[in-house]
Amino acid sequence: MAGGIIGSIVGGVLTGGAGPAIGQGIGAALPSVADIAKVVVDRLVPDPAAREAAARDIEAVISTREVAVIQATAEIAKAQIGVNAVEAQGNDRFSARWRPACGWVCVAGLAYQFVVGPVMSWVTGIVGVMIGAAIPAAPSLPMEALMTLLFGMLGLGAQRTIERTQGVPGAMPGGVKP
Repeated sequence: MAGGIIGSIVGGVLTGGAGPAIGQGIGAALPSVADIAKVVVDRLVPDPAAREAAARDIEAVISTREVAVIQATAEIAKAQIGVNAVEAQGNDRFSARWRPACGWVCVAGLAYQFVVGPVMSWVTGIVGVMIGAAIPAAPSLPMEALMTLLFGMLGLGAQRTIERTQGVPGAMPGGVKP
């Protein structure tokens, strides 16, 4: 298990977060802590009975730690589920929901790119000619990233609308069917 965890972390770091498959491969290539401990015990403990007892103790400690890691991960997941449930029940659309926040970012970005930016460039061009100085143009936004976010949100919104019109359970507020 430790090799898989280490491999997942290393694979995620090296590949920019795309490492689950690569991490599993790295984890399979790394020896586990239990394997390393068994080799150390085999080399350091000459008595076969003592070696067998030490190997059992190591296995017990490692299995206890693995169970503790699994339980801690489950507790974290349960806590996150609780947070998600509380956020989903909130009515404040500007702080409790991620979609409106992304929507406002898209609206602000589109407003800047297509209205504010061109007007600023036009005004600064006129002011620059009037005062005889070159005023730099307003920066532009990376529209590919903004459009990816916008189209993704519009797709999710359309999917949600379809779910509500088809009466998917849980799609309407309070779980009510239309």
